[in-house]
Amino acid sequence: MIAEFTVENFRSFKEKQTFSLISTKDKELSELNTFETEKNLRFLRTAVIYGANASGKTNFFKALIFFLNFSVFSGPRKQVEDPIETEPFALSRQTEVTPSKFEIIFIIKNSDCETRYRYGLIVDSKQVLSEYLFAIKNVREVMLFFRDSQEIDCTNYFKEGVRAKSSVRKNCSFLSVCAQNNGEISAQIVKYFRSIGVLYGVYDTTFRLDKNINNPEQKKKIIDFLRFADIQIIGYRTEKVPAFKDMPDPELAAILNNKFPNVNEERILFGHTIYDEDKPTGEIYLDASDESSGTNKLFSYSSYIFSVLDKGSVLFIDEFDTMLHPLIIENIIKLFNSPMTNPKNAQLIISCHAVNIMTNKLLRRDQIWFCEKDQYGATDLYSLVEYKDEEKGAVRKDESYNKNYLQCKYGAIPYIDNILSQSGFDK
Repeated sequence: MIAEFTVENFRSFKEKQTFSLISTKDKELSELNTFETEKNLRFLRTAVIYGANASGKTNFFKALIFFLNFSVFSGPRKQVEDPIETEPFALSRQTEVTPSKFEIIFIIKNSDCETRYRYGLIVDSKQVLSEYLFAIKNVREVMLFFRDSQEIDCTNYFKEGVRAKSSVRKNCSFLSVCAQNNGEISAQIVKYFRSIGVLYGVYDTTFRLDKNINNPEQKKKIIDFLRFADIQIIGYRTEKVPAFKDMPDPELAAILNNKFPNVNEERILFGHTIYDEDKPTGEIYLDASDESSGTNKLFSYSSYIFSVLDKGSVLFIDEFDTMLHPLIIENIIKLFNSPMTNPKNAQLIISCHAVNIMTNKLLRRDQIWFCEKDQYGATDLYSLVEYKDEEKGAVRKDESYNKNYLQCKYGAIPYIDNILSQSGFDK
């Protein structure tokens, strides 16, 4: 489970911004929307990030993707002198030459215990300037390793790092190199990072097929879920077709198919009932391209959702509400918030504009987050429980959150009057 993720000087995040899934002491919806670890810490099952267009929501997901990819893959994939693809805040002379900073606090649960880790990176385009890993041992946080450029100090808690120090390059993470060398702790952390799902892209309906998608139990869950969403699909199946079959240039497709006859891609076909007037007489399977974008997106999400629920892992989805009905969004949130349907305490973090779910009946104040840019183009990330009105103070738990949000009481919405004024439509 994830406790916190911090980013600084990456894309629109200029100053240090921390996103937290640690529950406050508020009691509302605590039995449903929160869960407790063995260390008596309470965490959130879900969180929703709101904000105007171009407020920085997607940049939050991109920051997480960069951090995870670099932490996991830079050792095995980067060559000497390859650049580090960080993107510092571009609208300030001060930040364009300073490094980007990232930190994540997370808990890995094994069969017999839970371990809380704190891992961080400071990088520029050429090198890792700092990298560190700490863990909670007997209540106290202890250092496993600390890296200052190419100087790396490994403690007795991280003996696996000693043999990896000499092979780490300046443009890759020490964690990934240790995992390559079969380090027990580092391999466990890398495996955990790889289990975190991050999906983003407004119109992305590309199928990311889970390897268990044809598992009978998983398949039944997905079909029942699609039926629950009132999508008239009775089943699905996969088939392999030539990878270059649908290329717009048929001559080029023929050449590639002849040269690479064994290169295939997996396609999804959806089953529908055929009727003779009002009587079902059979079924037909149609290619995914014949289905609606909403059906494709919901199906793509469903394989991830049930996989995450089954494993108790973490899923981040940007622009979650695009092409999905508001009631479907609400019920997916409920699916994660319920201990009955989420017994392994999986976590779902989404960004969206669906204000119908921004209610005190569904979400706690610490589950509602906002992105808002200041006058200098920098993103501020804050939760509803942190927001304080100059006159009324903190937001009460009995307030109408969505109504107040649309009335601009919490910020993080587009200023329509300014848009109309600048466009000349107010004249």
